[in-house]
Order: sequence, then C-alpha cells, then structure tokens
Amino acid sequence: MAAETMPGRREIARVLAYTLAVALAFIALGRVELALFGAATTRELLERGGLIGERDDARLQREAGEIAAASRGALARLSAGSRTAALRVGYEVGYASYLLGGYANSPAATRAAARALADRHLALARALAAPFGLGTIAELPVENLKQFSELNARLDADESGLAARVGQQMSPLHRELYLLGAQLGTEAARIEGSGGRLSLPPAASIRRHATLAGIAPALWQPLAQEPQPGEPPEQVVARYRAALNAVAAGSSD
Repeated sequence: MAAETMPGRREIARVLAYTLAVALAFIALGRVELALFGAATTRELLERGGLIGERDDARLQREAGEIAAASRGALARLSAGSRTAALRVGYEVGYASYLLGGYANSPAATRAAARALADRHLALARALAAPFGLGTIAELPVENLKQFSELNARLDADESGLAARVGQQMSPLHRELYLLGAQLGTEAARIEGSGGRLSLPPAASIRRHATLAGIAPALWQPLAQEPQPGEPPEQVVARYRAALNAVAAGSSD
C-alpha cells in the first residue's frame, strides 16, 4: 500500500513542495509533548499514559475474539479482498482528509492542486467501496485549525458515519480495518507531505484497531513508532511505505 500510487508525479511534487502551514503549529506541539518523554519507546509512552496494561491487553483480546466471531459469517459470504478493501477505503479517506485539511489556508492554486490529488485518492476509495454498498465516500471536511488538530479523533469517532456503514454492510471486523486505515492514511499524508521530516503516529488508535482486526503486533507496531533520532527523511518515507504494504498483505483475505 504505497502512500502515493496515482499518476501525475510532477503535479504531486508541486503540491507536496508546499509546507503544511496550517498543520505545523499542531505538529510542533505534539512533537514537543513527545520529546518530554525522552527516548521512550512507543510501548513505554502508551504505558505511561495508562493505555497499556495486562488488563487492557486482555480486554482488547477478548473484544477481538468477539469481533472475529461476529464477523465469521460475513467473511465467508463476502468476495475475496473485502478486508483489504475496507482497510484501503479508510486509508484513502484518511489521506485525502489530511491532505485537504493541511492545505485549507493555502493559496487557491495550491488548494486546487491538493484537491486534484485528494480526488484521485477518493476515486480509488469509491471504486473499492462500490461493490459493498457503502454509500457516499468523501473526505472529512476541515474548516479550521481546531478541526484539523482533531482530525484523527474525528475519524475515530466516525463523524461521517462511514465506519458504521462498513460495519453494517460488511462486518464489525471490516469496521476496525476501515478505522485503522483512516489512521494510517493521515500519518502517510503527513510523512509524504513533509518528505519524511514530520511524523506523529496516532499510536493508541493504531494499536486498538489493529488488535481488534486481528493484525499481528509485529505488523502494526512499526506504524505506531516515531522515527529514530537522526533517521534520514527519505528512509522514514521508505520504511513507512514498507510497513503499510506489510499490514495490507497481513490483512488480506
């Protein structure tokens, strides 16, 4: 699952050459907060926030088992590739939402270029969603900095209702894959848009949805980790793309 698979590389390069001006303040604040933890690992950060513990792990595993049981019939009924489709629809929606939100206050020409690129991501999401009757597929709109800074939480809260439709038309497991994809899509857009210089993975949400979707920790953990100090930006981009592809392969039917 490469972060950008559409045609038009020159147009993409022009769009991504602009700084995500609206996002920088929020991203900088988030990185300062993470810096207060020193060199702690992702798991240590989550543990310090009270998000990981034996009870929480056990609860998530129980919930994952319930979701798997409730989804067994749908998985047998749906066409091959349904799990990958759900993950990818979420990814494309998350990517497009972050891209358009990040350029919301840019000049008109920049917004138009961002819109063209986002529409390519959304077109793929709509094509993947069509066989499953998921209804309207669109980005989550961003009208101000507050909405942009809360984008991941808004996607997780299913503000658009798309995750609920995935759960109804497909299965609870597909819903978790969609929500995971949305979180991965925003981070992919952040990494791509900054050329690998900015990364702020929504680790807690990635862990939750990946676990509930039955994805092995070895696959999702690389996507929840901050880059290593001194890691070259181009290596950050390549590593994230490889991890995305691994998760996509691991979630396939």
